[in-house]
Amino acid sequence: MSQENVEIVRRSFDLFNRQEAKAFADVWTDDGEWRPAILGGGLLESATFRGAAGLAEFVDLQAETWESSVVEPVEIRDLGDSVLVKVRLSAVGRVSGIPVERETWNVYEFRDGKIAMGWAYMDAQEALKAVGLEE
Repeated sequence: MSQENVEIVRRSFDLFNRQEAKAFADVWTDDGEWRPAILGGGLLESATFRGAAGLAEFVDLQAETWESSVVEPVEIRDLGDSVLVKVRLSAVGRVSGIPVERETWNVYEFRDGKIAMGWAYMDAQEALKAVGLEE
């Protein structure tokens, strides 16, 4: 089951980058919840996106926030019931035109073959702690 979880995460990144909001929401449970990292430059601080409508809204907000953006999984750790992903964000602000390069660490939990919860962390140690690992 855990390799399937990794593939679901990879698919979610692909759908997100192609801005396929409905298909992105479909890889999450009906009550799925995403809590993005606070990156500034347009992402809502402390925002939580819930359910299909909320998850689709998150994808749609990217086009409003960024002239272009790509999120790419750099490293994926299969942890059984969860997946930890080191992510590289490359984007250009829509209003400012300023390029942004950041790394985040995303944690995903699964239920019934779909993503149920997702969190993004700006700090690797916070993400590792969240999944019970410390380096």
